[in-house]
Amino acid sequence: MKPSIYRKVMLGFGIIIVLMIAASSYVLIELQRVAEMTRAALTVDVRAIDLAKQMRTVMYEEERYAQKYLITLDSAYLSVFADNNRQFTRFLDSLSAMLPERQEQRELLTIGELHDWHFASVAAAGAHDPAANERQRTESIDKILKTLDELITTKQHAVSTSMLDIDLAAQRSLRVASLISLGTLLAAITGAFLIARTITRPLRTLVEGTRRIAGGAFTQIRVRSNDEIGDLAAAFNSMSASLDAVNRFRAEMMQHISHELRMPLQTMHSAYFLLTEQKAGTLNDGQRKLMDSMRENIDKIARFSNQFLDLSRVEAGMMEYNFSSCDLGALARQAIADASVTATRREINLTFTETPAPDVWVDPERCAEVVGNLLSNALKYTNKEGTVEVSVGPCNQGARLEVHDSGIGIPPEELPMVFTKFYRASTAVRGRNRGTGIGLAFVKALVEGQGGRVSARSILGKGSTFVVEFPATKGNGRNARP
Repeated sequence: MKPSIYRKVMLGFGIIIVLMIAASSYVLIELQRVAEMTRAALTVDVRAIDLAKQMRTVMYEEERYAQKYLITLDSAYLSVFADNNRQFTRFLDSLSAMLPERQEQRELLTIGELHDWHFASVAAAGAHDPAANERQRTESIDKILKTLDELITTKQHAVSTSMLDIDLAAQRSLRVASLISLGTLLAAITGAFLIARTITRPLRTLVEGTRRIAGGAFTQIRVRSNDEIGDLAAAFNSMSASLDAVNRFRAEMMQHISHELRMPLQTMHSAYFLLTEQKAGTLNDGQRKLMDSMRENIDKIARFSNQFLDLSRVEAGMMEYNFSSCDLGALARQAIADASVTATRREINLTFTETPAPDVWVDPERCAEVVGNLLSNALKYTNKEGTVEVSVGPCNQGARLEVHDSGIGIPPEELPMVFTKFYRASTAVRGRNRGTGIGLAFVKALVEGQGGRVSARSILGKGSTFVVEFPATKGNGRNARP
């Protein structure tokens, strides 16, 4: 079963959740450990210290009443002494139950034996000399108090050590928890990046493929994704192949149509020649005007047929270019010379300025078609006594050609569409000149096919400027290569 995008996303989130649970579990375990250490320190050691201090206090009270009894032999003092003795014994039993270590148990056993002997010696003093065993009782009391002091000191040191261990454990837990949290965060970021990459990378490839198709290049794309995006890429490639086949069929069809058009056009040209040469009879002035109109329309059909056929070849990727290094200024001068007749007839001022520029790496024939189409377009939409200015100069890419006219102009909202096939600006539609909407699309296709760029700017009612840039030839020599 192939991994879908949903499964990839859920797997990524699952891994992140598992990492977060693991990090949280470790933190909880460490907190439990710190809590147990704290409880042990507070409930055992601190309680032991408290009991030892109470036993010491009781021992002092017990000895005080023992001395009073030994001096007075008053049974009331003996009763209080016995109560203190029992209280001391209870504390000793509690302390013994609380301290499991063998060494501590031996010390407590010694305290118990000494304390029992002390009680027995005091109780028996009423029947014997009270001063007897005084020295031994004092030594036993001192030993009991000393042992209790040592126990208190030991437990206080244990509490300090436990607090230090707790602090170290807390710091260590904090560091480890921070590292785990940081690791989890990095893992989450890495996982999110990888998941996003597996989704966005093939999508970018699809976007690039779509742009290539929009530019007329029906190439296959490669997407290594075994999910819905992979299915989309397969469908995209199938669509691209179908469009390529349709485009090639269209180009071949246009070639056949163009071929079928050329034969009758040639026949019409031959008839026109015979009639204008008056080999089939004399023509009057009205007939001559009709023949000139017929010739003009025949030429228009021929130009349209050739341009549309070439544009179809470019769009199908079948256009062939014969690149060489050439002077863009020389091509412009030749095109201006060819267009000067039309400019003079229409009383349009045609000017040319040139700034030294590097040679460009283009197909000279196709480049001449570009310049010729731009000049024809400028003259077509420039009114009588207007101006058309052509200039050639250097640019960042290589050399640049500008064709500026003082014609009708193009509305700003329509300017981005002037290079679209069959599109005609509203100002051109309302004018007296009826174009086909092929010329500028053909210019754009030829310029971009030779590695150049074309752009336009216009002010409505004041004219338009078309700019073409071609790449320079490396070495700037006639036989050089780009």
